[in-house]
Amino acid sequence: MVDARLPAEWLGSIRIDNLSDRAFRVLAGALMWCNGQGTDGQVPSRYTKYLHPDGDDADAFDELERAGLWVRDTDGFRLVGWSTDLRQSTAEEVSRYREGARRRQKEYRDRQRDGRGVDVTDDVTRNVTAHVGSGSSHTRTKKSAYASRDVTDVVTHNADSPFCAKHPTGTSDPCGACARARTALGARENRLTIRGWDCSIDGHKFVTDGTCAVCEFRPHSSAA
Repeated sequence: MVDARLPAEWLGSIRIDNLSDRAFRVLAGALMWCNGQGTDGQVPSRYTKYLHPDGDDADAFDELERAGLWVRDTDGFRLVGWSTDLRQSTAEEVSRYREGARRRQKEYRDRQRDGRGVDVTDDVTRNVTAHVGSGSSHTRTKKSAYASRDVTDVVTHNADSPFCAKHPTGTSDPCGACARARTALGARENRLTIRGWDCSIDGHKFVTDGTCAVCEFRPHSSAA
């Protein structure tokens, strides 16, 4: 399927604005028909009836001719400036595009069939161990927009401290690690009470330092 274009510069164009609604519809119909048939703007007389729902419209045809948008020839009409003024793709360009698309699709299918489309360097164990469940021996990491960071690195030096390992007595400067420590401590001191929740079945609800906000689970401890 080939789409016809309506150039943005036609909005506000005197030549296009001066067309009647019927003439503009005939013009749009001609663009669509020629693109679909690959005629590069040529509309034989026997097909002009398809350019408007009401069939041939001699007045609209004359109007388009006066506007210089198409000209009469020996067998119908020819749109002027098909690939330049009207900004439409030529039949040759469409053919090259389709051939390129077919070639790329064939190459893709060949790679899939030969196994070349599979990244064999991917660490398959990553997909197996990523969600092995609560209490696994793997270090839990927190993803951010900037980096992958171990959430236990600066918080668990003291489970009851609202400060990080770098600032054991606190600091007046902004510190993200201290903020995480305070969040984790607050979560531990106000553990969630969820009716019917069982960490051994439903999994832990981890807070910033890797501990569970429901039970007594700590990083590197056994699962609940």
